[in-house]
Amino acid sequence: MSVVPVQPGLSYAATGTRPEPLAVAANGGGGAAGAATAVAAVEAAIADPLMAALTEALATAATRQNGLAPLFADLEALLAKRDVPQAVRDAAQALLNLRLPADTLNGATLQQAVLRSGLLLEAMLAGGKLPAAMASDNIKSALQALRGALQGFLGIDSVPADLHAPPPLPPFRGSLPVAQPPVPASIVDTGLRQAAIKLLSQTDAAIARHVMLQIASLPASQQPSHPPDDHTQRFVFDIPLATPQGTAVMQLQIEREAPQKRDQQAPVWTVRFAVDIEPLGAVRARVSQIGDKTSVTMVAEKPASAAALQEHIALLQIGLTRAHLEPGDLHCLIHDQTKFAAPQGQFVNRAS
Repeated sequence: MSVVPVQPGLSYAATGTRPEPLAVAANGGGGAAGAATAVAAVEAAIADPLMAALTEALATAATRQNGLAPLFADLEALLAKRDVPQAVRDAAQALLNLRLPADTLNGATLQQAVLRSGLLLEAMLAGGKLPAAMASDNIKSALQALRGALQGFLGIDSVPADLHAPPPLPPFRGSLPVAQPPVPASIVDTGLRQAAIKLLSQTDAAIARHVMLQIASLPASQQPSHPPDDHTQRFVFDIPLATPQGTAVMQLQIEREAPQKRDQQAPVWTVRFAVDIEPLGAVRARVSQIGDKTSVTMVAEKPASAAALQEHIALLQIGLTRAHLEPGDLHCLIHDQTKFAAPQGQFVNRAS
Protein backbone atom coordinates (compact mmCIF):
# COMPACT_ATOMS: atom_id res chain seq x y z
CA MET A 1 0.00 0.00 0.00
CA SER A 2 1.33 3.43 -0.92
CA VAL A 3 0.44 6.83 0.45
CA VAL A 4 -0.32 9.57 -2.04
CA PRO A 5 -0.04 13.13 -0.71
CA VAL A 6 -3.13 15.24 -1.29
CA GLN A 7 -1.99 18.55 0.10
CA PRO A 8 0.67 19.53 2.63
CA GLY A 9 0.08 17.48 5.73
CA LEU A 10 -2.94 15.59 4.33
CA SER A 11 -2.66 12.17 2.74
CA TYR A 12 -4.81 9.22 1.80
CA ALA A 13 -3.95 5.56 1.34
CA ALA A 14 -4.11 4.25 -2.20
CA THR A 15 -3.77 0.65 -3.28
CA GLY A 16 -2.35 1.53 -6.65
CA THR A 17 -5.01 -0.46 -8.48
CA ARG A 18 -7.27 0.87 -11.19
CA PRO A 19 -10.18 2.67 -9.46
CA GLU A 20 -13.61 1.20 -10.04
CA PRO A 21 -15.36 3.30 -7.50
CA LEU A 22 -17.65 6.08 -6.89
CA ALA A 23 -17.60 9.12 -9.06
CA VAL A 24 -18.77 12.48 -7.85
CA ALA A 25 -20.86 14.41 -10.33
CA ALA A 26 -19.95 18.05 -10.52
CA ASN A 27 -23.42 19.50 -10.21
CA GLY A 28 -25.39 16.51 -9.03
CA GLY A 29 -27.36 16.27 -12.27
CA GLY A 30 -29.75 13.34 -12.52
CA GLY A 31 -30.39 10.81 -15.26
CA ALA A 32 -28.12 10.40 -18.26
CA ALA A 33 -26.41 13.76 -17.73
CA GLY A 34 -25.45 12.91 -14.17
CA ALA A 35 -24.22 9.46 -15.18
CA ALA A 36 -22.15 10.93 -18.03
CA THR A 37 -20.57 13.44 -15.66
CA ALA A 38 -19.78 10.65 -13.21
CA VAL A 39 -18.19 8.51 -15.93
CA ALA A 40 -16.09 11.48 -17.05
CA ALA A 41 -14.93 11.99 -13.47
CA VAL A 42 -13.76 8.39 -13.22
CA GLU A 43 -11.98 8.58 -16.57
CA ALA A 44 -10.24 11.78 -15.43
CA ALA A 45 -9.25 10.08 -12.19
CA ILE A 46 -7.65 7.21 -14.09
CA ALA A 47 -5.54 9.68 -16.05
CA ASP A 48 -4.45 11.60 -12.96
CA PRO A 49 -2.79 9.65 -10.09
CA LEU A 50 -3.90 12.24 -7.54
CA MET A 51 -7.52 12.07 -8.70
CA ALA A 52 -7.26 8.28 -8.79
CA ALA A 53 -6.15 8.21 -5.15
CA LEU A 54 -8.92 10.59 -4.12
CA THR A 55 -11.59 8.74 -6.05
CA GLU A 56 -10.52 5.42 -4.59
CA ALA A 57 -10.40 6.82 -1.05
CA LEU A 58 -13.86 8.30 -1.56
CA ALA A 59 -15.22 5.01 -2.88
CA THR A 60 -13.84 3.00 0.01
CA ALA A 61 -15.06 5.47 2.62
CA ALA A 62 -18.55 5.87 1.13
CA THR A 63 -19.31 2.17 1.41
CA ARG A 64 -18.49 2.14 5.14
CA GLN A 65 -19.20 5.62 6.47
CA ASN A 66 -21.54 6.23 9.37
CA GLY A 67 -21.97 9.00 11.89
CA LEU A 68 -20.59 9.56 15.36
CA ALA A 69 -23.99 9.45 17.11
CA PRO A 70 -24.37 5.62 17.24
CA LEU A 71 -20.72 5.17 18.20
CA PHE A 72 -20.95 7.61 21.11
CA ALA A 73 -24.19 6.02 22.33
CA ASP A 74 -22.57 2.58 22.41
CA LEU A 75 -19.38 3.89 24.02
CA GLU A 76 -21.41 5.09 26.99
CA ALA A 77 -23.08 1.68 27.19
CA LEU A 78 -19.68 -0.02 26.99
CA LEU A 79 -18.33 1.90 29.97
CA ALA A 80 -21.25 0.61 32.03
CA LYS A 81 -20.14 -3.00 31.44
CA ARG A 82 -17.83 -4.92 33.75
CA ASP A 83 -14.42 -6.30 32.81
CA VAL A 84 -13.77 -3.80 30.03
CA PRO A 85 -10.00 -3.79 29.39
CA GLN A 86 -8.40 -0.64 30.75
CA ALA A 87 -6.90 0.33 27.37
CA VAL A 88 -10.34 0.15 25.74
CA ARG A 89 -11.96 2.01 28.63
CA ASP A 90 -9.37 4.80 28.49
CA ALA A 91 -9.68 5.18 24.72
CA ALA A 92 -13.49 5.25 24.91
CA GLN A 93 -13.48 7.87 27.65
CA ALA A 94 -10.94 10.02 25.79
CA LEU A 95 -13.23 10.12 22.75
CA LEU A 96 -16.32 10.87 24.85
CA ASN A 97 -14.45 13.74 26.52
CA LEU A 98 -14.19 15.51 23.15
CA ARG A 99 -17.92 16.20 23.05
CA LEU A 100 -18.95 19.83 23.33
CA PRO A 101 -21.62 20.54 25.98
CA ALA A 102 -24.66 21.73 24.04
CA ASP A 103 -25.46 24.38 26.64
CA THR A 104 -22.07 26.11 26.30
CA LEU A 105 -22.07 26.86 22.57
CA ASN A 106 -20.29 30.13 21.79
CA GLY A 107 -17.53 31.37 19.54
CA ALA A 108 -14.70 30.20 21.79
CA THR A 109 -16.06 26.68 22.32
CA LEU A 110 -16.83 26.26 18.62
CA GLN A 111 -13.30 27.35 17.73
CA GLN A 112 -11.95 24.75 20.14
CA ALA A 113 -14.27 22.11 18.66
CA VAL A 114 -13.06 22.88 15.13
CA LEU A 115 -9.43 22.47 16.23
CA ARG A 116 -10.32 19.22 17.98
CA SER A 117 -12.17 17.82 14.98
CA GLY A 118 -8.91 16.52 13.49
CA LEU A 119 -9.94 17.69 10.03
CA LEU A 120 -6.84 19.88 9.66
CA LEU A 121 -4.61 17.84 11.95
CA GLU A 122 -1.92 16.85 9.45
CA ALA A 123 -1.82 20.23 7.74
CA MET A 124 -1.48 22.10 11.04
CA LEU A 125 1.20 19.74 12.32
CA ALA A 126 3.14 20.09 9.07
CA GLY A 127 2.94 23.86 9.32
CA GLY A 128 3.92 23.90 12.98
CA LYS A 129 0.64 25.64 13.88
CA LEU A 130 -0.74 23.02 16.27
CA PRO A 131 0.51 22.64 19.84
CA ALA A 132 2.00 19.21 20.46
CA ALA A 133 -0.51 18.62 23.27
CA MET A 134 -3.37 18.83 20.78
CA ALA A 135 -1.83 16.32 18.38
CA SER A 136 -3.65 13.55 20.26
CA ASP A 137 -6.46 15.64 21.72
CA ASN A 138 -8.69 15.50 18.66
CA ILE A 139 -11.44 13.28 17.26
CA LYS A 140 -9.38 11.77 14.46
CA SER A 141 -6.53 10.69 16.74
CA ALA A 142 -9.01 9.49 19.38
CA LEU A 143 -10.85 7.35 16.82
CA GLN A 144 -7.58 5.80 15.69
CA ALA A 145 -6.57 5.12 19.29
CA LEU A 146 -9.94 3.51 20.01
CA ARG A 147 -9.64 1.31 16.93
CA GLY A 148 -6.16 0.21 18.05
CA ALA A 149 -7.39 -0.63 21.56
CA LEU A 150 -10.33 -2.63 20.22
CA GLN A 151 -8.12 -4.46 17.74
CA GLY A 152 -5.71 -5.36 20.53
CA PHE A 153 -8.51 -6.68 22.76
CA LEU A 154 -10.21 -8.66 19.99
CA GLY A 155 -7.05 -9.88 18.27
CA ILE A 156 -8.43 -8.92 14.84
CA ASP A 157 -7.80 -6.04 12.44
CA SER A 158 -11.28 -5.39 11.05
CA VAL A 159 -14.87 -6.59 10.95
CA PRO A 160 -17.54 -6.35 8.23
CA ALA A 161 -19.41 -3.07 7.94
CA ASP A 162 -22.68 -2.86 9.85
CA LEU A 163 -25.28 -2.48 7.11
CA HIS A 164 -28.30 -2.63 9.44
CA ALA A 165 -28.03 0.94 10.73
CA PRO A 166 -28.88 3.52 8.02
CA PRO A 167 -26.02 6.06 7.87
CA PRO A 168 -26.49 9.80 7.56
CA LEU A 169 -26.08 11.27 4.11
CA PRO A 170 -22.39 11.28 3.17
CA PRO A 171 -20.67 14.67 3.14
CA PHE A 172 -19.74 16.02 -0.26
CA ARG A 173 -18.67 19.39 -1.55
CA GLY A 174 -21.61 21.72 -1.96
CA SER A 175 -24.11 19.69 0.07
CA LEU A 176 -26.32 21.17 2.75
CA PRO A 177 -25.29 20.38 6.33
CA VAL A 178 -26.72 17.20 7.86
CA ALA A 179 -27.42 16.84 11.57
CA GLN A 180 -27.32 13.58 13.52
CA PRO A 181 -29.84 13.33 16.38
CA PRO A 182 -29.09 11.26 19.49
CA VAL A 183 -29.79 7.54 19.10
CA PRO A 184 -30.21 4.77 21.71
CA ALA A 185 -27.37 2.39 22.45
CA SER A 186 -27.46 -0.95 20.62
CA ILE A 187 -25.11 -3.04 22.82
CA VAL A 188 -26.84 -2.85 26.19
CA ASP A 189 -27.86 -6.53 26.20
CA THR A 190 -24.82 -7.97 24.40
CA GLY A 191 -21.72 -9.65 25.81
CA LEU A 192 -18.42 -7.82 26.06
CA ARG A 193 -16.75 -9.39 23.02
CA GLN A 194 -19.79 -8.94 20.80
CA ALA A 195 -20.07 -5.34 21.97
CA ALA A 196 -16.39 -4.73 21.15
CA ILE A 197 -16.90 -6.18 17.65
CA LYS A 198 -19.85 -3.84 17.07
CA LEU A 199 -17.80 -0.88 18.33
CA LEU A 200 -14.88 -1.73 16.05
CA SER A 201 -17.24 -1.68 13.07
CA GLN A 202 -18.70 1.65 14.21
CA THR A 203 -15.23 3.12 14.74
CA ASP A 204 -14.15 2.12 11.24
CA ALA A 205 -17.35 3.70 9.90
CA ALA A 206 -16.68 6.95 11.79
CA ILE A 207 -13.11 7.08 10.45
CA ALA A 208 -14.44 6.51 6.93
CA ARG A 209 -16.82 9.44 7.35
CA HIS A 210 -13.92 11.57 8.57
CA VAL A 211 -12.07 10.76 5.33
CA MET A 212 -15.12 11.96 3.37
CA LEU A 213 -15.20 15.17 5.42
CA GLN A 214 -11.53 15.76 4.57
CA ILE A 215 -12.15 15.16 0.87
CA ALA A 216 -15.18 17.47 0.92
CA SER A 217 -12.95 20.15 2.48
CA LEU A 218 -10.22 19.97 -0.16
CA PRO A 219 -9.87 22.85 -2.64
CA ALA A 220 -12.14 22.54 -5.66
CA SER A 221 -9.15 21.81 -7.91
CA GLN A 222 -8.42 18.66 -5.90
CA GLN A 223 -11.98 17.32 -5.95
CA PRO A 224 -12.60 14.16 -8.02
CA SER A 225 -14.98 16.33 -10.05
CA HIS A 226 -15.45 20.06 -9.77
CA PRO A 227 -16.71 23.08 -11.71
CA PRO A 228 -13.68 24.89 -13.15
CA ASP A 229 -14.97 28.26 -11.91
CA ASP A 230 -15.48 27.15 -8.29
CA HIS A 231 -12.88 28.98 -6.18
CA THR A 232 -14.75 28.81 -2.88
CA GLN A 233 -12.75 27.70 0.16
CA ARG A 234 -14.85 25.31 2.22
CA PHE A 235 -14.39 23.25 5.38
CA VAL A 236 -16.90 20.70 6.68
CA PHE A 237 -16.88 19.48 10.28
CA ASP A 238 -18.96 17.03 12.34
CA ILE A 239 -19.03 18.23 15.97
CA PRO A 240 -20.45 15.94 18.70
CA LEU A 241 -22.61 17.62 21.33
CA ALA A 242 -23.43 16.24 24.76
CA THR A 243 -27.16 16.68 25.45
CA PRO A 244 -29.54 15.27 28.09
CA GLN A 245 -30.92 12.92 25.41
CA GLY A 246 -27.49 11.62 24.42
CA THR A 247 -24.87 12.61 21.87
CA ALA A 248 -26.09 14.70 18.94
CA VAL A 249 -23.81 15.71 16.08
CA MET A 250 -23.86 19.18 14.57
CA GLN A 251 -22.44 19.62 11.10
CA LEU A 252 -20.68 22.92 10.55
CA GLN A 253 -19.62 24.28 7.17
CA ILE A 254 -17.38 27.32 6.80
CA GLU A 255 -17.03 28.92 3.36
CA ARG A 256 -15.09 31.85 1.98
CA GLU A 257 -16.20 33.06 -1.43
CA ALA A 258 -13.98 35.28 -3.52
CA PRO A 259 -15.44 38.71 -4.39
CA GLN A 260 -17.82 38.35 -7.34
CA LYS A 261 -17.82 42.01 -8.42
CA ARG A 262 -15.02 44.43 -9.19
CA ASP A 263 -16.26 46.91 -6.59
CA GLN A 264 -16.62 44.21 -3.95
CA GLN A 265 -13.47 44.37 -1.87
CA ALA A 266 -14.32 41.99 0.96
CA PRO A 267 -14.85 38.25 0.52
CA VAL A 268 -18.17 36.72 1.49
CA TRP A 269 -18.01 34.47 4.54
CA THR A 270 -20.78 31.93 5.07
CA VAL A 271 -21.31 29.56 7.97
CA ARG A 272 -23.94 26.86 7.67
CA PHE A 273 -24.88 24.45 10.42
CA ALA A 274 -27.51 21.86 11.22
CA VAL A 275 -28.58 20.50 14.60
CA ASP A 276 -31.31 18.10 15.69
CA ILE A 277 -31.89 18.30 19.44
CA GLU A 278 -35.19 17.92 21.27
CA PRO A 279 -37.40 19.72 22.03
CA LEU A 280 -36.26 22.11 19.26
CA GLY A 281 -36.00 19.40 16.61
CA ALA A 282 -34.13 19.70 13.33
CA VAL A 283 -32.89 23.22 12.54
CA ARG A 284 -30.61 24.38 9.77
CA ALA A 285 -29.10 27.88 9.63
CA ARG A 286 -27.06 30.01 7.25
CA VAL A 287 -25.03 32.96 8.51
CA SER A 288 -23.57 35.24 5.83
CA GLN A 289 -20.96 37.90 6.50
CA ILE A 290 -20.30 40.59 3.90
CA GLY A 291 -18.10 43.28 5.36
CA ASP A 292 -19.70 44.28 8.68
CA LYS A 293 -23.22 43.18 7.72
CA THR A 294 -24.42 39.83 9.01
CA SER A 295 -27.54 38.07 7.70
CA VAL A 296 -29.06 34.97 9.27
CA THR A 297 -31.63 32.58 7.84
CA MET A 298 -32.91 29.65 9.90
CA VAL A 299 -35.17 26.81 8.79
CA ALA A 300 -36.93 24.70 11.43
CA GLU A 301 -38.71 21.42 10.83
CA LYS A 302 -41.23 22.01 13.62
CA PRO A 303 -43.61 24.95 13.12
CA ALA A 304 -43.60 25.65 16.87
CA SER A 305 -39.79 25.83 16.88
CA ALA A 306 -39.76 28.17 13.90
CA ALA A 307 -42.27 30.44 15.64
CA ALA A 308 -40.20 30.45 18.85
CA LEU A 309 -36.99 31.27 16.97
CA GLN A 310 -38.67 34.06 15.02
CA GLU A 311 -40.08 35.45 18.26
CA HIS A 312 -36.55 35.80 19.66
CA ILE A 313 -34.97 37.34 16.55
CA ALA A 314 -34.60 40.60 18.48
CA LEU A 315 -32.17 38.87 20.86
CA LEU A 316 -30.08 37.79 17.87
CA GLN A 317 -30.08 41.37 16.59
CA ILE A 318 -28.89 42.63 19.98
CA GLY A 319 -26.13 40.01 20.08
CA LEU A 320 -24.85 40.98 16.64
CA THR A 321 -24.84 44.65 17.59
CA ARG A 322 -22.85 43.93 20.75
CA ALA A 323 -20.35 42.07 18.60
CA HIS A 324 -19.93 45.25 16.50
CA LEU A 325 -21.67 43.66 13.52
CA GLU A 326 -24.37 45.32 11.48
CA PRO A 327 -27.49 43.11 11.42
CA GLY A 328 -28.78 42.35 7.95
CA ASP A 329 -31.77 40.17 7.09
CA LEU A 330 -32.68 38.04 10.11
CA HIS A 331 -35.52 35.55 9.88
CA CYS A 332 -36.65 31.98 10.52
CA LEU A 333 -38.61 29.94 8.01
CA ILE A 334 -40.94 27.01 8.57
CA HIS A 335 -40.21 23.92 6.57
CA ASP A 336 -41.93 20.58 6.91
CA GLN A 337 -38.77 18.67 6.03
CA THR A 338 -35.25 20.02 6.56
CA LYS A 339 -33.45 16.76 5.89
CA PHE A 340 -31.66 17.06 2.56
CA ALA A 341 -31.76 14.38 -0.12
CA ALA A 342 -28.71 14.15 -2.37
CA PRO A 343 -29.63 14.86 -6.00
CA GLN A 344 -29.45 12.01 -8.46
CA GLY A 345 -26.01 11.51 -9.94
CA GLN A 346 -24.11 12.99 -7.00
CA PHE A 347 -22.76 9.56 -6.08
CA VAL A 348 -22.67 6.90 -8.76
CA ASN A 349 -21.43 3.48 -7.66
CA ARG A 350 -19.43 1.91 -10.47
CA ALA A 351 -18.12 -0.96 -8.36
CA SER A 352 -21.29 -3.07 -8.65
